[in-house]
Amino acid sequence: MIIALILYIVGRLMAEKGTKTEAELSPYACGEAVPPVRPKMDMSRFFVYLLLFLAFDVATPIIALAVLGHYVQAALYLAVILLAILTPAFYLRELMGR
Repeated sequence: MIIALILYIVGRLMAEKGTKTEAELSPYACGEAVPPVRPKMDMSRFFVYLLLFLAFDVATPIIALAVLGHYVQAALYLAVILLAILTPAFYLRELMGR
């Protein structure tokens, strides 16, 4: 940490000092009255991305364990991942009211 801090300070001292232009100092979208709006998050899309991530992320270790001959570990890993995938799926089902 100390070496990184020293390098940072030396770099700051040795770096060229530029001048800010008028465009850099002016606020973005100056003059527009934009009301603050809270963005809505679509939870169903979140769960779809979660399930896709889990499906593709978990395939690699399961295949690697099976190729190496560790079938029990691969089966246990597959069971845990199946539970991890089904839990949000059932939650989404309850959320959607089906």
